[in-house]
Amino acid sequence: MFDFLKGKLKGKELTTIDKDEIAKLLSTNKEALEEFERAYTFYALNPEEIPDNFFEINSRQAASLNASKEIPDCVELEDIKNRIVNELMNECVTWKFDGNSVTTNNNLGSPIDNPVTLEEINALPEEMRPQLTGNLMKIHINTPTYITALENYRNFLNEKNPQKRQMWYEMFRSSLDLLDLDEITRRIIATNKLSMGYWLPNIVEPALDNGELKIPKTTILKVPTTMLQLTRIDYPELTRTTLDIVDEVCRQAFELDETQDYFIKTGIYSSKFDFRNARVTDPKEVRELGEYLLFIHNQAVEMTSFTTYPRFYGVATTDEWVVREYIKDTENNPTIYKGLPLHTEYRVFVDFDTKEIIGMSPYWESKTMKQRFGHENDANSPHNIHDYTIYVMHEPILMKRYEENKERVKQYVKNLITNTDNLNGQWSIDIMQNGNDFWLIDMAIAENSAFYDCVPKSLRRKSKEDWLPILK
Repeated sequence: MFDFLKGKLKGKELTTIDKDEIAKLLSTNKEALEEFERAYTFYALNPEEIPDNFFEINSRQAASLNASKEIPDCVELEDIKNRIVNELMNECVTWKFDGNSVTTNNNLGSPIDNPVTLEEINALPEEMRPQLTGNLMKIHINTPTYITALENYRNFLNEKNPQKRQMWYEMFRSSLDLLDLDEITRRIIATNKLSMGYWLPNIVEPALDNGELKIPKTTILKVPTTMLQLTRIDYPELTRTTLDIVDEVCRQAFELDETQDYFIKTGIYSSKFDFRNARVTDPKEVRELGEYLLFIHNQAVEMTSFTTYPRFYGVATTDEWVVREYIKDTENNPTIYKGLPLHTEYRVFVDFDTKEIIGMSPYWESKTMKQRFGHENDANSPHNIHDYTIYVMHEPILMKRYEENKERVKQYVKNLITNTDNLNGQWSIDIMQNGNDFWLIDMAIAENSAFYDCVPKSLRRKSKEDWLPILK
């Protein structure tokens, strides 16, 4: 059996029937499943070479490349790094939910006596220079981005031709993700309702009051502008000094504990389809957590690049980084996406204005998952062979749990939205089941969410966008 699976995973193409037969075998034979997972881990998850494709690299591999950037000890550099960290901590704002209550903190650093100057930075060898301070950052163009962005937005609002109107909108949205940051552009980005810092503070108190849906412990960091600008710099160009500063700011701002496991994401994007990006599991990874977040956000920016195909905007439109408790699997679920436990999850569509549930779908919907893993161009990659097989093997359990609990979940969500006053419009709410616990793990604007077609057309309402921040 082990030799057979090795051969399949080493490149021989499999038909869907082959994969279904393997899944049937694995569902009834524990030893075969263990062999299958060993073969997959050995041949696919532990590659000797780091991929050339930037989107196939994970944050751990990127960190291993960063290790080659180690620099010699330098007393002057350590002093500069510490001062920059303190400057950035004074710019940090955090929102923290500890499982019971919420706290907000800002000005986390100590008083700044001697800000780091450009002259001090330029006195260092180039490979040792930090690429930011509390008020200095590396930019590409001197013209502030907000001028271009708001001109595109004005053209979008005034344009009557639908095609041209869409063109202006895409140019506006792309500029938010790609171009240099300034304070006004950053304020525009901060109006994005998809970012966790918007919806989670508005839902956590009603969830606590109801006591039916759990929410993971969460800290949301409003990233200082000069540190957020690093996402606009090509990741390989970042110096070791810069990465050390980001790691230390995150260690302090998130109050990290090296003995804990964490789930990390930007305010919008977790990169969970390679789950090694999202889960942080040991002391070394906790110490590198800042550069992981920076890498994930940098990948999101690259998705908007005009050199990327297919390209799309929106994944990088956030000024937040997020660290959450990792919810340990109590059900011994198999994993897909290189380590993601295949929990039963529920996507519930709601209308906060009418307080109604307007649709519901399994998050791991069968037709969608089988199409993705079994019928796309990369269906015979080792990862998709593995994930298709595991999904088909686990599908009966997922759907059984879904059918048994969907009415219960609907009622929980109905109670939640009835008691929520500070959100409006139509949203999707994702609920993850872990044993007898149901966790609210994510939300998004309904029309932007997968499976929106389960909402009857008569109930759908387009969301209203307003990208103009209130400036003092």
